[in-house]
Amino acid sequence: MTFSLANLSLSIPALVATAILVAGVVDDFRSRKFHNWLFLVCVAAAALSVLAVGGVSAFPIALLGLLAGVAIFLPLVLMKIIGAGDMKLMAAFGLAAGWDAVLHVALYGLMWGALFGVLATVFRGHGRTLVYNMVSIVMIRERKGLELHKIPFTIAILMGWLTVLTLRGAA
Repeated sequence: MTFSLANLSLSIPALVATAILVAGVVDDFRSRKFHNWLFLVCVAAAALSVLAVGGVSAFPIALLGLLAGVAIFLPLVLMKIIGAGDMKLMAAFGLAAGWDAVLHVALYGLMWGALFGVLATVFRGHGRTLVYNMVSIVMIRERKGLELHKIPFTIAILMGWLTVLTLRGAA
C-alpha cells in the first residue's frame, strides 16, 4: 500500500468520528454518562477535522450531521429509550462523519442495542420478564409497570459505526 496525502485527508473524518465514539464508550463505562466537557472537546475535534479537510465551505454540510444526530435521537431521548448523552455523542459524531453516517449508524446501532439488550436480559436470568415486557408493549401498548433493563448504548453506537465501516469496505 502506498502512502498519499489524498488517502490521509479522506480518512481523517473517519478517524476523528471513531475516536469520538471510543471516547464516548470509555466515558460511559467509567461513569454511565457522556459528560458535557467531553462533548465540547469532541465537537471541537470534529470541527477542526472538518475545517482541516474541507475548509470553511465544508462546515455547513458538517452541521447537517450534528443536526441529524440531534433530530434522530431526540425522540428516543424524550421516550426515555436512550439517554441525552447518547444524543450528544451522535451530534458530535455527526459533525465529523456527516448526516448520512448518522442515519446508518442510528439504524445499525439500534439493531446492535436490541441484540445487546436481549442478551443482557437473558444472561441475567430475566428471560420471562423480557417476554412479558414485549407482550405488554405489543398487546397493551403501555410501558408503565414494566421492569426495564438498561445497557450502555454507546457500545451499540460504536458497533453500528464499525458495521457501516465494514460494509463500506473501510475496515
